[in-house]
Amino acid sequence: MNGLELRQTDLLAVLKALLADELKSLRRGQDIVPDDWDQHTVVRSAPADFPHLSLQADSLERFALATRVADFFQIRESGLEDYLLRYNTLGEWTELITEARVRGTRNLSFTTSGSTGEPTTCAQDWHDLVSEIEFFRTVFTEHGAVRRIIALSPCHHIYGFLFSALLPSLLDVPVIRGMQAFALVQGRRVEAGDVVIGFPFVWKQVSRSQQPFAPGVIGVTSTGPSDKAVVLALMQQGLSQHIEIYGSSETSGLGFRRHPDEPFELLPRWQRLDERPDTLLDARTQTQYPLSDHIAWQTARMFVPQGRRDHAVQVAGINVFPDSVAEKLRQLPYVQSVAVRLMLPAEGDRLKAFVVPADATIRPDDLRQQLQAWCQRHLSAAECPQAFTFGVELPRNALGKASDWSIINEEHP
Repeated sequence: MNGLELRQTDLLAVLKALLADELKSLRRGQDIVPDDWDQHTVVRSAPADFPHLSLQADSLERFALATRVADFFQIRESGLEDYLLRYNTLGEWTELITEARVRGTRNLSFTTSGSTGEPTTCAQDWHDLVSEIEFFRTVFTEHGAVRRIIALSPCHHIYGFLFSALLPSLLDVPVIRGMQAFALVQGRRVEAGDVVIGFPFVWKQVSRSQQPFAPGVIGVTSTGPSDKAVVLALMQQGLSQHIEIYGSSETSGLGFRRHPDEPFELLPRWQRLDERPDTLLDARTQTQYPLSDHIAWQTARMFVPQGRRDHAVQVAGINVFPDSVAEKLRQLPYVQSVAVRLMLPAEGDRLKAFVVPADATIRPDDLRQQLQAWCQRHLSAAECPQAFTFGVELPRNALGKASDWSIINEEHP
């Protein structure tokens, strides 16, 4: 089965997601929606009367796009990477990637979000990716055949790639992506045999509608811890299974569970290291991988994550670092000191900031507007605090240690 190859439609979907992500980074602040792109879409600027869509990429953008695609598909191993700058349509790029893979460049390189600094590249062996998705095929088909994949996650990250590109290629089932996928799920037009690929933030939005699911719909989530209350609400609405995947770009999947009260079960590829409980061993390559979370082991193959070792928190499935955001805000001349935390569940699911102004006479509303404007220019959407609280000193408990604060009942513009 390791001769499995991506279907052309799934390969084009991955290419579109990669290009959209790169353009979004290059054109900071501009929303890039690739839903209407197809094999005829051109990369360069096109004449006004050209009948097909164009990415309108200038020479520097084309170079960046080609580099991103060459890196992801490791095309340089085939010697074909120069053709990315010669070819101009997404269909031609797809054919080039296919030819490179025919020549043997089958491994992939995923890129982390860069939340801990510069994004890093994580090479993944094709054999391991296929083995993992073969395992999950048995999980998803225990109670019946899979009819469709409804993909709410982009497929250029490893989780989205595995479950919304590689899985449908293995099962040879159709995939619904983008806005059409959101409309199907929000409208509860998913059907028995559909597998919905989401992440915690989007599942929370889906749960708010309180509309019932048709019997036989499986939900899958990853990229961050699930909110138990959200999972239970989804199951009360009729979701037949909610399967949570635990893993990372560096390791791919490590474990999974079917209920938030259960521990995670290690995937077959991995083994616990008794002498180093926060490290796993790849049974095939004998490579050791330190985990990003502290782990409580219940058995040799069952475990419960106990929180990040690097103090990251999840906002809409993205790792962000409150201390790093606070340090940036602390450098502003109108801020004397600041604390940043993840909101409590009753407050929301974004970051909040408590600020001690450098100028005690400044009006809170004026300072809030300055801070919001600075954050929008200099931070990612996930890093931007959505609530600012002001005071003469940072919150501390009776022992003098830094403590949380409530933003409920505060008024914000």
